[in-house]
This record gives sequence, structure tokens and C-alpha cells, in this order.
Amino acid sequence: MLIAATFLQSAGYIAIAIGALLAMIVIHEFGHYLAGRLLGFKILEFSIGFGPAIFKRKGKKNGVVFSIRPFPLGGSCQFLSEDASSDDPSAFNNKEPWKRLIVLFAGAFFNFIAALIIITLIFTFYGQLLPTISNVYDDSSNKEILLEGDAILTINGKQMNIVMADDFQEAFSNVNNTVELGVLRNGKIIKLTLTKSECVLGSYDENGVFTPELDESGNEQTAFMFGFTSAITAQRLNFFHALGRSFSFSFFLVGKILEAFAMLFTGKIGLENAGGPITTISLMSTAASSGFAVFSYVICLISANLAVMNLMPLPALDGSRMVFCLIEWIFKKPVKKSIEAAIHVTGFFLLIGFAVFADVFRIFTVGL
Repeated sequence: MLIAATFLQSAGYIAIAIGALLAMIVIHEFGHYLAGRLLGFKILEFSIGFGPAIFKRKGKKNGVVFSIRPFPLGGSCQFLSEDASSDDPSAFNNKEPWKRLIVLFAGAFFNFIAALIIITLIFTFYGQLLPTISNVYDDSSNKEILLEGDAILTINGKQMNIVMADDFQEAFSNVNNTVELGVLRNGKIIKLTLTKSECVLGSYDENGVFTPELDESGNEQTAFMFGFTSAITAQRLNFFHALGRSFSFSFFLVGKILEAFAMLFTGKIGLENAGGPITTISLMSTAASSGFAVFSYVICLISANLAVMNLMPLPALDGSRMVFCLIEWIFKKPVKKSIEAAIHVTGFFLLIGFAVFADVFRIFTVGL
């Protein structure tokens, strides 16, 4: 019974992960759909999932076919004549380049908007992960300034964002002997100015008892520092404050994603840190088992990742199609459609191949 219950629980988390991933893909495709409808593009079909259709329904007014397909790891918004020629003025390739650019960009834009909304709700109802003061050293010059429970919102005017465990240390490593902090204290935001001073090194236990760090001779070790310890905790914000901070946090996520891609391409991190759909689902199911808050943070990260990834100028992705639109717009002449189509088809199979390889490589190196 225990094994069966564990299996059902794991299957449930995987189902939740697949559902969330599918929702983000549908949001992406709906961005293309809505922009296309508003700009007068002829849309043939809007599908959820991929594979043979198990449900189809054609709209009476717009003629768009809505379909559901059995494999819930994809979706599409199919326009008339995306990779071919047509005499229909509403066909994708017969529309002005700037209109096509808007339609292509709309998918990633909707993913970004979705991330903003989710982040705002997380910050409001659960809280933003922030460094929170746990202890202030007795010999610190900031003893009368900082209070236990102060959550750091800004450092020298820059918003504090936490995704990885070392983000706080990285942000604080660049400050000088004086730092301006914005902290959340008892629901109010206040400004503090901290200065470094000579403090005895040591650590606090769970009861707040300080144990000094001694050298080989038994003397207390000292250092020039701000003199406090902190822990990462969730701090709830009011809705408008959460909404304002969600923008900076979203761009922070995008920066982290671009940094990870750059490190992957330059070899600073190994291929085992990449992954395809299996890795993504595994990550999301693990996050789902860790609770709603962690799961929501991962959804934001995946949604932002979809936005960034699709805007990259890689064949078959929206970013590549946008490049071809820009070429046509600048040079007043499109690239031959058969050539563009061949590039996208080749790129699609290469991307699928890389995703499968990345998953297999990760499974055999570090597991899931």
C-alpha cells in the first residue's frame, strides 16, 4: 500500500508539472493567436498538445479550428501560408513585416506577462524570498540600527532579488565601507545607513548564543564588517508593492537565464546542467512536491525561460523568424520562402535532437 501511495503521489506531481508546462505553452501560443486576430491574419488552427487530433471544432464566425491532441508537451497557432506563398492578402507572409514581428513577439511577451502576474501573486500571498536579519553582533556599529526580522529590500537603491542561494552574498560583495539599505520592518519600508566596524568573528546558535571563532593560539578572530547574520525568508508584500517589484524580479530572472546560456555555450558549466522536456518536467514535479511557493517560483523561471528561448535567433524559433522579417523589412525583399522553410525545418529537428540528447546525457551523468 505504501509503495502504491508513493507511486500515485509521484504520478500526481508529474501530472501537475505537465499541466503547468502545457499551460505556459498554451499562453505562448495564445499570444500569437490574439495578436494575429487583432492584426487581421488568417488563422487556420489553434491546437493544444501535438499528435493526431482527438477533438476538433471549427469556429462558425472566424473559421479557426480548435483542436486537442494527445501529447501534452506542445501546442501551435497555425497561420495561413507561414512557410509558403499564397494569394490571400490575410496570409502570414503577405502581411507587412512589422505586423509579423508583432505576432511573432507576442508569444514571448505573453509568457513574460504571465511570469509578472504569477510573481505578483507569490509576493502578495506567500512572500518574496529576501535576506532577513537574524542576529546583530554585540560589537557591531550597527547594533542600534538593525533589528532582528528586518528584511532587506534594496542595497544602495538596487532591488534585492533572490533566485540562487549565493545571490545575496554576490550583491553585498560589491559594497564599500558604507551601504544604504531599504528594509521592511513591521510592514513599513525604512532607509538605513550601515557602516563597517571591527567585529569578533563567530556564529550564533538557534538560541542566539554567540560562539567566537578562535585562532590556533586561542585568540579571538576579528574582521572589518557590517556585523550581522541573515537567513533567507519569505516576506509578504502589499499588492502594489509586489506588482512594482515583480518587474525587476522578472528582468533579474531573464538575466540569470541569459547568464546560464552564456556559461553553457562558453563551457563554464557542463552539458549535464542543460536538459530537455524530461528534465523540465522532473524539475517541476520536484518543485511541486516541495510546496506551492517553490512550485510557483519554478513556473516563473520556466515561463521566463520560454520567453527568452523563443526570442533567440535559432532556426525554427520565433527569434529566427523575426530575423527573416527584419531582413525583408530592411532590404525590401524577402528571403526565398523555400530556403527559409528548409532552414526552419532543419533547425526544428536539430533542436529536438539536442533536447533528447541533453535529457539522455543528464540522466546518465547526474540522473534526474
